[in-house]
Amino acid sequence: MRKVVLLMVLVALVAGTAWAERVRRGPILIRSDLDFTPENGVVGGWGVFGDPYVISGVKIDAAGDDYGILISGTSRPVVVRDVEIMGARTAGIKVQSAKNVTIENVWVRGCATGVSVFLGTKVAVDQARVEECPDGVRVAFSSGVELSRLWVSRARIGVWFAGTTGSLLVGSVIEGRDIGAQVELRSEGIVVAQNAFLGCRVPARTEGGAAWDDGARGNYWQGFVAPDKDGDGILDTPYKVGQEEDRFPLATPPEL
Repeated sequence: MRKVVLLMVLVALVAGTAWAERVRRGPILIRSDLDFTPENGVVGGWGVFGDPYVISGVKIDAAGDDYGILISGTSRPVVVRDVEIMGARTAGIKVQSAKNVTIENVWVRGCATGVSVFLGTKVAVDQARVEECPDGVRVAFSSGVELSRLWVSRARIGVWFAGTTGSLLVGSVIEGRDIGAQVELRSEGIVVAQNAFLGCRVPARTEGGAAWDDGARGNYWQGFVAPDKDGDGILDTPYKVGQEEDRFPLATPPEL
């Protein structure tokens, strides 16, 4: 029951806006700062800190196109919010060689990759619902990427860090995956904490470079059983992830 409640709460957060009210349109392809235009879905903002460009309120059926939204080669601050994307054959949302990008309250489904960040810097993804994508969220050769309040379901790999530094995954649900989270290719400074891994065949896999707790609280690993003698909600036995460990595994899923 707690699992069901947890998922319902997160879905409600992500789908808090009325998806039916979104404006239908084709893919948005932004390949430089000059492409932040109304024709490319920009509905507000000046592209500066404190008033970023805003792309919002659209429903994109990529219908076999490579991307639903592509943001590439940009540095001006931009927020992508309240969008629904389906059917992209490469990625629902891709951030490539770009920085200062925020993605929030999005729903991506039926794409090869839900959200992809490649050579990105200072990218934040918050309240993203990703489902029916072989790769849920993929972060490669990037730095300063913050993933929070994700719900990833029906994907082969939930969240994947490759060659990435100084990034984190927090407060998220990764459900029923082949691999919940993967860290590889000399990633460093990755923090994975206060997440729930539910029904994953391999909850996490690492080649090193990750901390699986934040120094006080770790993650909930469904199926991992250990005593909690003092009743503080932290299991008394660390959870092993390869040669690393979650020192403070949670006895129950975190409240998100």
